[in-house]
Amino acid sequence: MFLKIIIAAVFLLTSAKTAVSAEKVILEKNSLYQYIQVIEDTVKKERYVRNQKKEYTQGGIYVNAPDKLLFEFTQMGFVSLAFMDRDPKDALFVGLGAGAMPKYFTVRYPDAAIDIAEIDSDMAAVAQKYFYFRENERMRVHVEDGRIFVKKTRKKYDWIILDAYQNDSIPFHLTTIEFLKEVKSRLKENGVVVANITSSYRNKFFDSMIMTYKKAFPHFAVFKGKKSANFIFVAAAGNKIKDKDSVEARARKIQSGGKFDIDLEDFASRYELSEAYELGSAKILTDDFAPVNLYQHQKSSSQ
Repeated sequence: MFLKIIIAAVFLLTSAKTAVSAEKVILEKNSLYQYIQVIEDTVKKERYVRNQKKEYTQGGIYVNAPDKLLFEFTQMGFVSLAFMDRDPKDALFVGLGAGAMPKYFTVRYPDAAIDIAEIDSDMAAVAQKYFYFRENERMRVHVEDGRIFVKKTRKKYDWIILDAYQNDSIPFHLTTIEFLKEVKSRLKENGVVVANITSSYRNKFFDSMIMTYKKAFPHFAVFKGKKSANFIFVAAAGNKIKDKDSVEARARKIQSGGKFDIDLEDFASRYELSEAYELGSAKILTDDFAPVNLYQHQKSSSQ
């Protein structure tokens, strides 16, 4: 019996050591804007880009299938396509990360023109070297602050994706009502804006984001992650937004086309209107008042 216990203990220690050593760091660096760490899990055959606290993963790939979407939060953003009646022709991504979403999108919509605003040239280089992201004649990276790009461009878009909200360091100027109004002005008549919000629990940041989006877009939809601490906000250029039944029907139609290997129908079933969220005394975020990094650590007054 004693021998069995020793053998079991040795097995557990060995397993723990193997689990720890499965992840190896293949890059660590401080850019002008952030700490960047690239990790590869040699057992799962996955590669990630993480932040300094190692709590938040900006993106990742399957090493043996780099064109598939690894994380739920990148998959879930594509449910927003079900809010449009036709395929998007012009798309803008604010924030690149590992480049998984634009890479996945351009394969499925090769005729679409894609602009990507990424402030950090080092992150763009990491996406290319470690995550197989490649620019092409239809997809360009602009090394520029997302807000400045939105303000300067005269182009209008069918689909705008805001994916620059890191969990440990959120660029406040990309959360304010003034910025959202600028984004709205860059949407085509039937355009849609999508935001990936990381919030592991109801906190003041989440509630203020809901309140701020409501100010810019009277009605918008919220989709909650099941495997991640992410929420997807989807808002339309007009004052109306598709109801749940219409979004689910459109998601089924897109899914049946065979372009997507992710479950758009499941994501569509999570549709909630923003009105479902009690906001208490949440504040609208403005250029003069946006304490977003402080708010992340303060519980919502509606809890």
